[in-house]
Amino acid sequence: MKSLVWEANKVMRIRDVEEPMPREGWVVLEVRRAGICGSDIAGFLGRNELRKPPLVMGHEFSGVVVRVGEKVPGDMEGELVTANPIMSCDVCQHCKRGQRQLCLNRKVIGIDFPGGFADNVVVPAKCCYAVTEEVGGALVEPLATAVRAARRSRVGVGDSVAVIGAGAIGLLIAKLLKTAGAGECIVVDTNPARLKSATSWGATLTVNPPTDDVQETVRSVVHDGIDCVIDAVGSDETRKHCISVVRRGGRVVLVGLHDETTSIPGNLVVRAEIEIAGSFAYTDDDFVRAVSLIEAKFLDFDGDWLSSRPLAEGQEAFLEQSVGAAAHAKVLLAPGK
Repeated sequence: MKSLVWEANKVMRIRDVEEPMPREGWVVLEVRRAGICGSDIAGFLGRNELRKPPLVMGHEFSGVVVRVGEKVPGDMEGELVTANPIMSCDVCQHCKRGQRQLCLNRKVIGIDFPGGFADNVVVPAKCCYAVTEEVGGALVEPLATAVRAARRSRVGVGDSVAVIGAGAIGLLIAKLLKTAGAGECIVVDTNPARLKSATSWGATLTVNPPTDDVQETVRSVVHDGIDCVIDAVGSDETRKHCISVVRRGGRVVLVGLHDETTSIPGNLVVRAEIEIAGSFAYTDDDFVRAVSLIEAKFLDFDGDWLSSRPLAEGQEAFLEQSVGAAAHAKVLLAPGK
């Protein structure tokens, strides 16, 4: 079968690899769509400490079950599914609390096991969820991440919110919060095409840092600062933007994972009683909610924010997404097409 293998920084190649066989409790999926995540791009650029080449990345995918391992019901064959790529020990305190994403022994498809940028991928059957549409199935995982961040934000009806970063996760968070009743919804990004998508998804104001001063522009609209600011980029600069525009007593939620370390004004955080919360991946409940939202047609798959490319164009797609000027917030790769 064909796999898109990340071999070195900025280098991916299509390789012939052995057909995978399912172990007990696992299934083989014929991949239909696999999304490129920002963390995959960071890996491609050599900036993600969890990913080591050679590796078949891809943890956002949909596929049809074509083979089942022992102790898996045979009627799963032929189902279109998505999969929660997080595997955990199920016995530690985090797992028992329903927070498997915090498991110290967690493993992830696309990081610790070959991922979805291939004709076939092997996943645990218990991680699979039936879906009705292959594009939507590949969008469940990033939507689950956005659901988690939206819930961690504690944004209520009428609250002001700012989302920094209009990639797929940022756009999804903005749409979720605006749909849930947020008042002012400000989206910050350097890409005009993505800011256009943000406006169509409910943003009341967009800010482009190369031409707009973030702090000045945001505070000209919400003078005392934003109730909650969400960083969907994860750079040192964007994390500082969060502190600069949040109100006293407000909340900052960090989702992006771009920079390993950040320097923030600690005394200001203390004196202004600013809450800072991390949001990583999703719980099983968040994932189930994302499946339900996809099945309820929460997203428009035909918008300019989304693009599908053949797996054979993976190298070009990663380069395009990594330069920062790519028009599409989400690119899906389609093996065999």
